[in-house]
Amino acid sequence: MKKLFSNPVNIILGGILIALLLYLIFAEKGLMKRIRVEIELNKLKKKIEILERENASLKQKIHKLETDPKEIERIAREKYGMAREGEEVYNIKEK
Repeated sequence: MKKLFSNPVNIILGGILIALLLYLIFAEKGLMKRIRVEIELNKLKKKIEILERENASLKQKIHKLETDPKEIERIAREKYGMAREGEEVYNIKEK
């Protein structure tokens, strides 16, 4: 080991090698940045999957509202307390 570092050329080459490794790891486009970007990419992919499922669910609800009169009636009854002619609506209040 002493023999390796006794030569000034080896010391300079070792220093250059260490500097190069540090640059490759910590530079603007280095390994650490790459790892952070990969983590962020995975998070965004998961968020996209969740939003796509939510979007599909909402499209299904829209289709149901556009094509199914019973669905519109159900919402009118539940949400707005509407009733057909001759029916009575009872509102139960919770304490």
